[in-house]
Amino acid sequence: MANSGQAVGYCRVSTDKQSGSDHYSLALQSEMLKKMAVQHQTVLAAIFTDIASGSKTTRTGLQQLRESVERPDVKWLFVYRLNRLARNLKLLLSIFELCQTNNVKVVSKMEPEITETASGQLQLSIFGAVAELERSLTLENQANALAEKKRQGEVLSSRVPYGYVYRAKHAIVDPETAPVVQWLYQQYSCSDMGYRRLTAACNQHFGVNLKQAHVAGILRNEHYTDSESNYPTLIDQKLFNRAKTKRLNQQSKKTRGDAWLHGKLVCPVCGRKLLVVSVIKPKRRYRYYRCHQRDHTFSVSGRMIEQLVWQTLTSLAKASDLKMVMQTKADCQLPRISGITPAELVSQLEDGRLTSQQYIEQTKQLKDEQQVYQQRKQEVQLAINQVLAAVESPTTELMTVWQSLLDRVELSPEKLVIGIYLKQWPTANLLDMEGVKLDE
Repeated sequence: MANSGQAVGYCRVSTDKQSGSDHYSLALQSEMLKKMAVQHQTVLAAIFTDIASGSKTTRTGLQQLRESVERPDVKWLFVYRLNRLARNLKLLLSIFELCQTNNVKVVSKMEPEITETASGQLQLSIFGAVAELERSLTLENQANALAEKKRQGEVLSSRVPYGYVYRAKHAIVDPETAPVVQWLYQQYSCSDMGYRRLTAACNQHFGVNLKQAHVAGILRNEHYTDSESNYPTLIDQKLFNRAKTKRLNQQSKKTRGDAWLHGKLVCPVCGRKLLVVSVIKPKRRYRYYRCHQRDHTFSVSGRMIEQLVWQTLTSLAKASDLKMVMQTKADCQLPRISGITPAELVSQLEDGRLTSQQYIEQTKQLKDEQQVYQQRKQEVQLAINQVLAAVESPTTELMTVWQSLLDRVELSPEKLVIGIYLKQWPTANLLDMEGVKLDE
């Protein structure tokens, strides 16, 4: 007899490699589901697919399936095997519970029919436990295989770093490119050259065509000095550490001098962050924040905009009710928690409005919400204290502190400050806060 409702199907493979001709491929699973729909005399309205692990709960196709199951016209869910739905018992049971709540019958091609009786639930638990065990064994086998590869001196990928070649599952020193790697480390550690000059010097010295990003990656790769990863040592540990120390020191120096708004100013035309540009003229150096694109150019004097932003921040800091306004703004962004109290849940349980399982679930949900709320509230209070401590700091330190607190500063095409946003509240414009009156 034909079923008045429609059916949906679900297919899953773990990797792209399973999309071929094997019996788990998405195409063959889909063909089986279509035949199942014909056998049950129903319409297969949709087939949802995923290429992902069966233990992963955040799958696009699975989420679409959940939403589809809640539709009143859907009465069937077809799968090739139950482990296509999930290889995790808890996840599999939750899917079946959702289907039962919405009167949707789950039909598997390879497993017998599962009823809603106690024996049916036991059968489902067994299937789910077996699927979970299969996955655990697979992960264990993968871990053992990787450990065995490492024991035999093999590398885990055929894509070996510059300076090596891949031969018979091993990384071998490349006599042509290894000297380039060693030269780069030696020159970088013993000279004042940065990545750009070092790349140009290397290309000229060896006649190669390396890019600056490639050189930067070479000077960060620990495989050159880490013998435990089964790569032959190319760089002495002391030399590697010297290069690392120089790199970290260079990064700490990249404060753009006195350009304390670097990475904070936003172009009013395209929304990109403005870059710091220096122009040196006879006896004087000029600094700008600039956005230069194909279709537009926006530039503002560094000294002028820094003074303007500084004056705005200073005026903002002098607002007598700054702490209250910040607290109010922050509270609006705290996560919401359920209005129900634990006592009310107990009352509903006693009145029979909640089952014991529902009471346990809602109590746990309420507890989790309160924990998240309290944690976020502590973070908010800490952020407020940081800001208040910053505005009371000496001027010499205040610019550094403000730079760490600021998310962005928005400008108008007329080069006026129209928005100041902190990292803790990236959607709250401090200049629009009601109650903050800036000094004239």
